[in-house]
Amino acid sequence: MSEDIKFDFADDSIAQAYDDVLVPLLFDPWTTKLIHENEPWSSRYVLDLACGTGAVTKQLLNQVTCTGKVFALDLNEEMLAINKAKFEELGCDDVIEFIHASAEAIPIENNTLDIVVCQQGFQFFPDKLKAAEEIYRVLNKDGKLIISTWLPVSECEIFGTLCETLETIEEEELSQLIRLPFDYMPKEELKQIFTKAGFNIIEIEKQKMDLYLQGGVEEAIAFIHSTPIGLKIKGLPKEKQEALKRIFKENVKIINGTNFGKMVTYVLKARK
Repeated sequence: MSEDIKFDFADDSIAQAYDDVLVPLLFDPWTTKLIHENEPWSSRYVLDLACGTGAVTKQLLNQVTCTGKVFALDLNEEMLAINKAKFEELGCDDVIEFIHASAEAIPIENNTLDIVVCQQGFQFFPDKLKAAEEIYRVLNKDGKLIISTWLPVSECEIFGTLCETLETIEEEELSQLIRLPFDYMPKEELKQIFTKAGFNIIEIEKQKMDLYLQGGVEEAIAFIHSTPIGLKIKGLPKEKQEALKRIFKENVKIINGTNFGKMVTYVLKARK
């Protein structure tokens, strides 16, 4: 893979498309599951690490109540700005704080937080051990960590079809790019990182959920255009764009018109 190809959300239009399409269709259902399975949140001090445009932030804010607090941290200014704008008129300043910073240098004091949540962000951190050490540092004694990372595209079916389609039209670099959030965070490596960081109670569970797109295959096309490679896909020659749509539509798995197969994630839970 070329060193020049990067997976990011730096373009404003990608960040907005991510929030408009991927968050409600993909991330909101997973967030609801995460919040429900890890109750209670009331009165907790919680860090939403790699908060993006706020799928987790929003639901956390509804749970921590006025005696808790949510810290929403992201390195990407465009994503953080979209997240912050959602709360500016709600008078939430006492219970939410937005932080523009790296996960490898969290500007929060030692032993401050009850819970750190990182939904589908940890796999992007350049220095994962340093990020894990920072998470350990900011957690209170017996503080809780919840991390989710996707399994390979072979198990996250719509993305597997997208990768295969890109390879068929000889766009291997784009295929490798979309694999980055999925194929490069093995379970044992994930556990090893947090063991080295000092966590001694670590559990990793494999969770599955169907991906429903009520608009069918046309919504699936909008879905892939809303990923961080969306602009790169739209920048392809017209004939390649048409070939991608045709081949993707021919091969994507659809059940009953709206079910586009499984999304599968590891959920790591650890205690300090």
